[in-house]
Amino acid sequence: MRIGVLIFMMLWNWTLGNHSVIAQRGTVLARIMNGYTGLVFDQIGVPIISGNQQSYSIDILDSRTLVVEIAAPARTPLMIQIQPVAEIWNNSAAPSSSIPFAWEAAFCNEGLNDERMARSQAVPLDPNQNNFQFEMSYYQNIPGNPEPVENRVKAFLYVYGRLGPIGPVTPGYFTNSMNIEVWY
Repeated sequence: MRIGVLIFMMLWNWTLGNHSVIAQRGTVLARIMNGYTGLVFDQIGVPIISGNQQSYSIDILDSRTLVVEIAAPARTPLMIQIQPVAEIWNNSAAPSSSIPFAWEAAFCNEGLNDERMARSQAVPLDPNQNNFQFEMSYYQNIPGNPEPVENRVKAFLYVYGRLGPIGPVTPGYFTNSMNIEVWY
């Protein structure tokens, strides 16, 4: 029985936000690409149904994947910390309802300044680990890879995941915040 369409959104808090961090050899910048404000699992024509015990996924190739662009000088060491959540909540219902959420992420620091090219070379991150260390690579001078701006190469963090299984929850707006910190 369809109880209603549920709209899900994961909100991402940024330690850096839209601010720059001054590094020894230049500026490290991190920003969410394409105007994303979070992951939205609800789609037109594919309703999320309460109690159907299905899971709903967004994978790395999905256009709804959250893409974080990091620009820094080559060889800059980076730290990424993900503080995940295990559930999203509808706090407007009485009593509150929750749905399990399993995050996934992938990272590409291959010196590709094109997000689409980088997506195909991204390496999945271990969801059982929350801290990751990377080093920015040198720019790859290959066809289709845009030139670096201000001597900064790009790396990309892709965040996606799975909701469910969907139990008997009250339809509504489910959210939770997941912190992702990028520093050098």
